[in-house]
Amino acid sequence: MLKLLIGTTNPGKFEEARSILGDSEIQIFGLRDFPEIKPVSETGETFEENAVLKAKGYFAQIGIPTIADDGGLAIDFLGGLPGVHSHRWLGREATDQEIVLAALEKMKGVRFEKRTARLGGFVVFFDGTHLLKSENWVKGHITERLDGEIQPGFPYRSILLVKKFNKLYRDLTPAEHAEENFRRKNILSLKPKVLRYLKS
Repeated sequence: MLKLLIGTTNPGKFEEARSILGDSEIQIFGLRDFPEIKPVSETGETFEENAVLKAKGYFAQIGIPTIADDGGLAIDFLGGLPGVHSHRWLGREATDQEIVLAALEKMKGVRFEKRTARLGGFVVFFDGTHLLKSENWVKGHITERLDGEIQPGFPYRSILLVKKFNKLYRDLTPAEHAEENFRRKNILSLKPKVLRYLKS
């Protein structure tokens, strides 16, 4: 049976990718299936570079064609910050709430029209020969304050007002979320070639 590695330990990301790429001829693995695998250092200066590093790094260790992603929040007024440091902005021990409140504090007093931001990133496939990339973003504005709950593991969804629907990313309906989901769009765009390369 053909094999594909989804380079993540995040159960939500893994299930999403598996549901999109599932094929009767392909056995899909996650990083949790390989306790011996070592984390790949995200030393890139961009989301694209980090996604490539992870896809190539996990493939080098396991030898299974790999899909990996990297992404986060880019706030235009802050020159693209927090960017590649989205989940490590305040250090690895910072809570989701601390991360969100820090972003809002840096935007304090900034007019709405200047609060543009985008949430998204890259998905990359590597099989030792072929390197595929896809990029997608959800565009919107940063709210002035935090209202309501923060989705665990997805802090920025609570402060990004999605332009297309004029509502928080956190509050999108399942149908709206499927329409805007940047990771899903990336995987779907790569799927035809990924399946072709795996079966070739």
